[in-house]
Amino acid sequence: MIGGMSLPPVIDAHHRLHPREAPPDELAPLLEECGVERTVLVQPEPSLDATRAALDLAGGVPWVAGASVWADVAAPDAGAVLDELGAHPKLRGLCLAVDGMEGNHWLTEESVVRGLREAAARGLSLDVIASPAQLPAVGALAAALPELRIVVDHLGGPPIGRGEREPWGVYMLNLAPLPNVSVKLSGLVTLDALPAWNVQRIRLFVEAVARLFGYSRMMFGSDWPAHKDAATYRQTLDAALEAAGPMTDAQAGLVLSGAAAEFYRLG
Repeated sequence: MIGGMSLPPVIDAHHRLHPREAPPDELAPLLEECGVERTVLVQPEPSLDATRAALDLAGGVPWVAGASVWADVAAPDAGAVLDELGAHPKLRGLCLAVDGMEGNHWLTEESVVRGLREAAARGLSLDVIASPAQLPAVGALAAALPELRIVVDHLGGPPIGRGEREPWGVYMLNLAPLPNVSVKLSGLVTLDALPAWNVQRIRLFVEAVARLFGYSRMMFGSDWPAHKDAATYRQTLDAALEAAGPMTDAQAGLVLSGAAAEFYRLG
């Protein structure tokens, strides 16, 4: 029970693992304490070796239900690589971090769209870690590939700490009508980049997303271990719930597990 709410079994839809830097045995007790039964491992580092290592690690961790990993979708042999990765039973999608790129339109390049069409044909989803200025390209991609399920991680990277909702809000408004686009309530406490994060500031942004996308297209992600310097695991879950609330039991069930289970085909 958190904040007086009796929670359903939780799915953490966004965390990383590494044998030394973020070991499973460090995360496991935090999950148990908060009622998290299943998770989605993300691997955005642009390295096929890192992707294979992440899948190997996921295979040995029973509570990791799925993995979303990097692949070079613009490569000529993208289809063959996706077939190789797809042999792993926990592969559910691809994760691309474009927020560090100089340009804002890489996602709409012909080679990228071609590779992501191959991913969609294999039933894979796409996690996008983007800056607000790159959200229009996410929308263009979603419109070009309606069969590709896309989730915008970390709310699309708004500057929560500065309280500036525009132009981020307009970009999210334009994304919302696209039914294949969802949003992760992840990275919230680190997006509020002040000495002390504040749920009231976070709520201004999460409430906007809830109105635009609805609870069936919003999912909780802890962003562990990136949040560790700012908040405990329980605090990240508390912050997401408080920022998204008040919610009915059904709405909380969608945010905490239902939306992620459907998006990642977790059963």
